[in-house]
Amino acid sequence: MAVNRDLILAGVAAGGTGASLAWFAPKGTTMPTTASGALDVAFRDAGWVGEDGLSKGVDENSTDIAAYGSTVPVRTLTTGSKVTFSITFLESNATTLAIYNRLPLTGTGSLTIASSGATDFTEGTQRTIEYAAVFDAVDGANRIRAVIPTLQVTDRSEYAIQAGEAITYGVTLTAYPGSDGVAVHWYYILDALKTV
Repeated sequence: MAVNRDLILAGVAAGGTGASLAWFAPKGTTMPTTASGALDVAFRDAGWVGEDGLSKGVDENSTDIAAYGSTVPVRTLTTGSKVTFSITFLESNATTLAIYNRLPLTGTGSLTIASSGATDFTEGTQRTIEYAAVFDAVDGANRIRAVIPTLQVTDRSEYAIQAGEAITYGVTLTAYPGSDGVAVHWYYILDALKTV
């Protein structure tokens, strides 16, 4: 295959309005099965995110198998692999406040926003809430979509209120595998490879 600069993808825009990079829904929501198909109505747009966008991390553990007479491993076994996503929310909306504070998106304990814009919630005992998520990146006619049926907030950045600075909500989300062993399903549309 010859080199093709049209296959160099960049974080130019996102799904929806062009700024909708992250979508969240309650765990068990019907997940999309294509790179550009409509999302279930249960998905909520997280709104604007920080300019660093989305980062995927992989934490892998392995064990080397040594052999007599060899100074290098003769085999390496991967013993664990954890996929995480990091994102910083810029908006203070019902979705981002729920995700950052580990609140359910619907039902008992979820945020209610009054017509006046008022809401309230509490902190104290540690909460464990699992969500579903879709991350959409768009570069012209190219698309990348990560579909995660089950993830959880496993780390949060410091919440800071500083003069002249945005109040942000940074989270690290860990993707968990389903009964099929899949933690993240990736969908791509690569316009330069179309044959139709």
